[in-house]
Amino acid sequence: MTSVDRNVKIQDWLCRKERGSPFLIRFIAWLAVAVGRGPTRLLLHPIALYFLIFAPRQRRQSQAFLNRALDRPARIGDSYRHFLCFASTILDRVYFLTDRSDLLHVDYQGLDALDAVRAQGRGAVLVGAHFGSFDAMRALAIGRPEFKLKVLMHVGSESRISAILHALNPHLEEMIIPLGQSGSMLRVNECLKQGDWIGVLGDRVVMDGKTRAVPFLGQPADFPVSPWILANVSKAPVVMFAGVYLGGNRYQIKFKLLSEGNISGPGRRETAFQTEVDTYVGTLEDWVRAHPYNWFNFYDFWA
Repeated sequence: MTSVDRNVKIQDWLCRKERGSPFLIRFIAWLAVAVGRGPTRLLLHPIALYFLIFAPRQRRQSQAFLNRALDRPARIGDSYRHFLCFASTILDRVYFLTDRSDLLHVDYQGLDALDAVRAQGRGAVLVGAHFGSFDAMRALAIGRPEFKLKVLMHVGSESRISAILHALNPHLEEMIIPLGQSGSMLRVNECLKQGDWIGVLGDRVVMDGKTRAVPFLGQPADFPVSPWILANVSKAPVVMFAGVYLGGNRYQIKFKLLSEGNISGPGRRETAFQTEVDTYVGTLEDWVRAHPYNWFNFYDFWA
């Protein structure tokens, strides 16, 4: 893919209109707080059915992805389950973002990676993906006050759902570092030196950003190198994570240490960046195959 084609794809993603009525989203968020998780979950089935019937583009992309992830032709029921999983994580964002993760059962895999970094008094870059629930990390932050999380993200392209849900907890703005604004990288560097953790998504390419094409589910796809460049500036470790939805009220937050943050020399850095991106993508593929319905990129990821 040329840089021009890539930028066109990114611009299409940034400008794409999100489905869903703002009133409906606000109503569900209100209902989740007012009457609780159990009754509100009854609405998730008609919501999933709505997307299955009235969102043909997302349905096609769901089936195309599931064909790869399941290693068999995806059935209509698979896409329904895909949308239902997505709707479930959106509902649970209400509880993660309002610090009510006590309503959910969250366990952890690979916490030793975080503990090893924390023992050194260092911050780190946490690289996630549009896979599972990014907001599940707040459950860890609540249980461990010393774990100070900041999120580097595109504020201007924040989804309608995210904007409405973030309004439930205005203090969330303190966690966000806007991507692309003057002073953002300086703030990231300062936070890492203070021992904070910076969350970024490693499956979306930024405009004119450096990328690496890596085989993913049988076909090369472009992945950004920027998380590793960002970490290298501050000599910070890189830890991969995902908040996987397991059904019911269960989540598992997975961690894997990808880099110790001690890379030096231009040649070594370039080789290390490539190796770490490859490791990230390989791990992401393993996690996606194990939990395919947690993949929430509803567009042609390989285009």
